Amino acid sequence: MNRETRVGSDLVEKLRTFKVFAEVPGNRLASVARETSELTLERHALVWNEGDACRYLFFVMSGRVKIIKHSETGKDVIIEIYGPHDAIGVTSVLVGSEYITAAVCLSETHLLCVPRGEILNLLETVPGMALRSLRGMARRQRMLMQKIKELAAGGVEYRIAHLLLKLADRIGEEATSNGITIPIVLSRQDIADLVGTTVETAIRVMSRWRKMGIVVNDKRGILIRDRETLEDLAAGITTHI
Repeated sequence: MNRETRVGSDLVEKLRTFKVFAEVPGNRLASVARETSELTLERHALVWNEGDACRYLFFVMSGRVKIIKHSETGKDVIIEIYGPHDAIGVTSVLVGSEYITAAVCLSETHLLCVPRGEILNLLETVPGMALRSLRGMARRQRMLMQKIKELAAGGVEYRIAHLLLKLADRIGEEATSNGITIPIVLSRQDIADLVGTTVETAIRVMSRWRKMGIVVNDKRGILIRDRETLEDLAAGITTHI
C-alpha cells in the first residue's frame, strides 16, 4: 500500500539532510516544510508516469528509484537509478513541463515531496541554493554523456561491466573479504534496459560471470567477487577470460 502523510515536526531536519537546502534560512525552511508531504511507495510503484504534470520535486529518503524512457518500439531504457539523498525530477521542475520519463520504485521507497512553486521561490531568493542546483544539474549532464558514450563504445560485456562498477562506486557496500555488494535487486530485464541490450543477452552474460565467480546474486542484490576482472572487461581486456 502507498502511504502519504503531511508535515511533521521533524520535516525541517529531514529537509536539512539534503545539501541543496544548506543555505536556506531556518524560518524559510520551516515554511517549506509546512507545504511538504511524505510519501511511501511499494516496489514497482510509479512515482510519476511519462506525460504527467510536474507538481513536486521529490527527495529520496530511503529506497531506490529508476528513471525510464519508453521507446517507440515499446522497449524501456533505464536512464539512471537514484537512491537516498538524491533529488529526482529536477529538470521538469525547472522547465515547468510534463515529465518525459517515468519514475518507478525498485524497492519500498520513502520520499519527501516539495511543491514545485516552493522550489522555484527558493531558487529565486536563496542564491546559494541556485548555485548548488546548477552544479547538481551539471553533474547529471556529465553522467548522461558518459552513459551515452558507454552505450556507443563497446559490446555488451563492456557495458555491463561499466554499469556494475559504477553502481559499486556509488552505492557499493564492503562485504568483508567476499567482495562488494550492490544493494539493489536488479532483474535481468533491468540490467538489459540499463545497458541497451536484450534480456536474453543479459542473462547469458550474467550467468557466465556467475559460473566464473566474478559476480553472485544474493537476496540483497549483486555481490562483486572479482572486481579486477570486471575492470579488465570495462577496459576491453578479455584475453584471460
